[in-house]
Amino acid sequence: MKIIALAILVTVIATSCNSKRKMYAAPFENEEDEVVVVVEDRAQEGPVQTATQSQEAPIRVQQERVTMRYGTSTKRYHVIVGSFSNETNAIKLRDKLNSAGYVSIIMLNESNMNRVSISGFDDEFSAREELRRIRHIFPEYHDAWLLMVR
Repeated sequence: MKIIALAILVTVIATSCNSKRKMYAAPFENEEDEVVVVVEDRAQEGPVQTATQSQEAPIRVQQERVTMRYGTSTKRYHVIVGSFSNETNAIKLRDKLNSAGYVSIIMLNESNMNRVSISGFDDEFSAREELRRIRHIFPEYHDAWLLMVR
């Protein structure tokens, strides 16, 4: 009987020593099977908002008394894409916008700031729509705003 118990003990020890896997290995350390993660694609219901729509900056409207420096306009609302104390910088931006096909103007306010307008409108709604379009097309003018002429 001692011989049978000894033979079983030797067999158990021999088979456990031949294993190439660690008995206390960290989970997934020697994982041989490939793990596949399936992400379910669900159709969204309703309108989809993009990041730019949900994070759109509020439209600032500022009322000022201005005089025309370069260009003529009888419009009440202007989309302002640049404000400069230095007239040369305002002229450079106006020339850049004009070469892109816009008819931009420069106005001087009572604080001697040169306001560069990319477009002018008679009604506020149209001006706001154009402002949104300009912000979307030209990310560099993300801080464009509306000037309401007094």
